[in-house]
Amino acid sequence: MPTYKTVALVLRRIPLGEKDKILTLFSRDMGKLRAVAKGARKPTSKLSGASEPLLLLRASLAEGSSLDVLSEAEVREAFPKLKSDYGRFLRATYACELLEKVMEERDPHPESFDLLLSTLYILQHAVQPDTALHAYELQLLAQIGYEPQLGACIRCDNPFDTDYPPVGFSPSRGGALCIPCTEFLRGEAMPCNATTILLLERLTLLTDAKVLALLELPPEALAEINRLLRAHLRYRIEREIKSLGMLDAHRLS
Repeated sequence: MPTYKTVALVLRRIPLGEKDKILTLFSRDMGKLRAVAKGARKPTSKLSGASEPLLLLRASLAEGSSLDVLSEAEVREAFPKLKSDYGRFLRATYACELLEKVMEERDPHPESFDLLLSTLYILQHAVQPDTALHAYELQLLAQIGYEPQLGACIRCDNPFDTDYPPVGFSPSRGGALCIPCTEFLRGEAMPCNATTILLLERLTLLTDAKVLALLELPPEALAEINRLLRAHLRYRIEREIKSLGMLDAHRLS
């Protein structure tokens, strides 16, 4: 079987039989792929410590007919601070699952790999992890063409300014609404603060890791951003994101 090497993040793993695991990897140069780590469920296996989620690997694989085979793996980064903090671990797990759900297999997206890797580093140190996570959501959506329209009304396309502010959000249409359009779409529009839309725009463009790690938003703004993004994602991502329920429950605990 042809072999290859790649740098990849472990997004997920599931058991296979009594000895093996199936890993979902996201490779910078190959995209999402699935591979069998044979014998990885045995504590003595050389792959045991390299076949868990939230690892950055230098991996050697062999091509298979349906699943590739992981033959060797060197752990480059284990993100220990994510694994020692349950809240940060849940946010990192959700970030991985969201990427997995929106990507097709064998479709390279190096910019999305870089975004997730950067986000995992930021989440280890972020003063307000949810702010970094929402920036990740918005930037990932922008990379795949699902970002919300925030600079102009999604219905009438008039640009926002101080005399024409956004006051609503339409998840089904995918963007912010002006006052008249919010009133017209009363049944589907979600009321929101104009400042929240400005913050969403800022997070979509903010890529400086140090700034993101230190950025703190008011709790009410953060709650509204979360509410709008949850609704937007439900319309754009047609697959269940299981870790989101666990994360939301943790936020409420």
